[in-house]
Amino acid sequence: MALGGPQGLFAGENLMTGWVIAGVVLVLFAWLLRQALPSPRDRQLERLRTAARAQGLQVSLRPETPTQTGDRLRPGGTERQEKLLRPFYSLPLTGAPRAPRPKWQADYRPEGAPVPMEPLPAGWLLRPGTLVLAGAVLEELGPVLAAAPPGIEGIRADGGQVGALWRERGEAAEVEALKRWLETLRSFHLAQRVRTADAEPPL
Repeated sequence: MALGGPQGLFAGENLMTGWVIAGVVLVLFAWLLRQALPSPRDRQLERLRTAARAQGLQVSLRPETPTQTGDRLRPGGTERQEKLLRPFYSLPLTGAPRAPRPKWQADYRPEGAPVPMEPLPAGWLLRPGTLVLAGAVLEELGPVLAAAPPGIEGIRADGGQVGALWRERGEAAEVEALKRWLETLRSFHLAQRVRTADAEPPL
């Protein structure tokens, strides 16, 4: 005997509610599963970093202040105060003769450096730190910076390593190109002298 009247209506409402709840649960499960799985970009970054480590590069996330990275303003126009984590690919100076090494950095600004530092390529801002800017240092550094692979946003060099802030892109071929360039940068760095108190002041 078919259900009719209020009882049949109540049963139909219960069935409909059950389907709605089941649908919500399935949607929530699918969303959670999607969040748990790595995105295509996450998988690309993992491949790049694995390839870099296999070639002897060190990979880390380096905190940089907005003034160093050039990201002083957020998309909405407000000023950033917090440090930003930047992918940093570096080569250690292991195996090099023991000697004092200068600490210096350079940053690339696509819109151009505030004060062009000729003969450095346009957009590069050098903070020499303890790097002695004597002789042909800038002339030697210029071609190295000009040959920087796409995505290089800055250089950090000190007594233990030389490396680059890199906006990661591509695949293993791009990592190989980055390593070759870092080796050239390391050769330049190892040939430099450390500025002392009585040496020529930085520019």
